[in-house]
Amino acid sequence: MRTWLPSEQQSGTQHRDRFQHRVTTMKIIGLAGGIGSGKSTVARLIGQHEGVTVIDADRLGHEVLRQDEVKMLVKTQWGDAPFGDDGEVDRRKIAAMVFSGTENGNTNLEHLLEISHPRIAELLKKQIAVAKMNAQRLVLLDAPLLLEGGWDRFCDAMIFIDAPEQVRIVRALSRGWTLEEYHARASKQLPLDVKRNAARFVIDNDCSLVELEQRIDAVMHRIFD
Repeated sequence: MRTWLPSEQQSGTQHRDRFQHRVTTMKIIGLAGGIGSGKSTVARLIGQHEGVTVIDADRLGHEVLRQDEVKMLVKTQWGDAPFGDDGEVDRRKIAAMVFSGTENGNTNLEHLLEISHPRIAELLKKQIAVAKMNAQRLVLLDAPLLLEGGWDRFCDAMIFIDAPEQVRIVRALSRGWTLEEYHARASKQLPLDVKRNAARFVIDNDCSLVELEQRIDAVMHRIFD
């Protein structure tokens, strides 16, 4: 397994002291980027390394929407409209409600964030605590709305994943989205230059998978040096 941390055997006492410091100091890194920039791919590649915990905030959002208390709040706010036949919140239906590009859509999004984000934050804290207890050296936070949701407050630094817009659109369409859905969702996010400027590191994801891995390794070495 590849690692960004050098082995103790590679040098003497001074190097061992640096090694010990690095191992006991867990870093939390957030991934930011536009829709379809490839954040999940970068997270998967980094997550293959030893000592790394990847927290998928989108998956935590799924968990939150399955909580009985949250389903009750959603039903109180919107009735049966966001629910599927199985009694669970249908993410496609609720996405259509909050990304409609109308004033009602904006209001619906605000209500959804009020319901979900505090609960997602609690799950994030728990997973970070577990990672620290397990002596992980890196927690990678993959969150679609890292800055918008305030998740960056958990992070020591951020990596911005960049990709040309046409590439990002093609990736979004491959998920089954329409072009209108892509633009509607993108309009609810901060401008990309704001995200880029907030990040300490940038990875351009306009390349082959092999080259992307090389770019990731270069950034991770900078983080741990």
